[in-house]
Amino acid sequence: GRQRSWMTAPFVTFSSLLIHRLDDDLPRDLEEAERPGFVSEEEEEEEGSVSESSSSESDSGSEGEDSHSEVEAKKKRTPPSSKPAPKPQKKGAKEISLLDLDDFTPPPSQSVLSSPIVSTSLVTDLEGLTLTDTTLAPSMISPVFGTVKTYELLHRMTGEGLSVEYHFSRQPFTADSRMVAVQIQISNNTATEVKNVRINEPKLLSGMRVQEFKEIESLPPGETVSVVMGIDFCDSTQAASFQLCTHTRQFYVSIQPPVGELMAPVFMSENEFKKEQGKLTGMSEITEKLTLPEKCQSDHVIVQRVTAAANVSRVPCGSDKEYRFAAKTVSSGSLILITLEKKAGNAAHLTINSEKMLIGTMLVKDIIHSLTQ
Repeated sequence: GRQRSWMTAPFVTFSSLLIHRLDDDLPRDLEEAERPGFVSEEEEEEEGSVSESSSSESDSGSEGEDSHSEVEAKKKRTPPSSKPAPKPQKKGAKEISLLDLDDFTPPPSQSVLSSPIVSTSLVTDLEGLTLTDTTLAPSMISPVFGTVKTYELLHRMTGEGLSVEYHFSRQPFTADSRMVAVQIQISNNTATEVKNVRINEPKLLSGMRVQEFKEIESLPPGETVSVVMGIDFCDSTQAASFQLCTHTRQFYVSIQPPVGELMAPVFMSENEFKKEQGKLTGMSEITEKLTLPEKCQSDHVIVQRVTAAANVSRVPCGSDKEYRFAAKTVSSGSLILITLEKKAGNAAHLTINSEKMLIGTMLVKDIIHSLTQ
């Protein structure tokens, strides 16, 4: 019994000393662990093993893997940065990077196939649309081309081999906007040269004016030359007379315009047409009844017949039973409005509104003749 107590006494004393030693070292270890940049012995052992494994791999690997492991080891040994953490970004602010530029890429456009087929009546209706409340000047408007009618000015028998024809081009006369442009074709049907073809001594009514074409110095045999002259008819269908001269002869000729060639087309909207028509009533309005033939029932034929009789432009209309046209006289700029309204069967009413009563009366006859022939 004495032997056992002697053996256990030192053991108890050594255990108690070991416990006291651990209790003294524990607070010290905790303090060191809380310090920044502290690395424990276990972590050092792990780092050592990692570095050993990396070094062994680098011996068998390439030089690129060596440098990569060294960079990783330096990153692990680097103590935490003492720089303050970046401030949080305010709400509402949006950071745009190069990757965000894809968001601004416009979506692929979708091709829309439009039908190329457009009705003739729709195109004609759209021709008269304007974006302003004022009517356009006649010089700004392209003419309406109908059937070009040619007139004889000098027969070849009368002109002793020299023949002359003319037609109204329905183009603005650039030298004077108040003049009607007349296209003249002069042909030499003789076997000899014709010289000095010119206009001389015009005989005109009061107010009428003529702008002669430039003298043709020489016209060889069998040749034809085309020239343009301007005539201010003063809104009248009276003829302009003058002499057509050569180096040997003089011929008395005259040009008489149809009433429909004394005007130029004007584009206007339906509302403008109604507004102006309301101002031209009473004595300024002429209405006639007519019967449209079977071959003159379609929109295309009706518009063609009216524009062939007069240099006018079609005005858009909301009714498929009405046709409206507008123009101004070239000389005075007086407005001329034309309305063709279909009735039951083949019956129709033609109305002309214009302060030029004589022009209105003559225009009604010419348009009816064109529609019913």
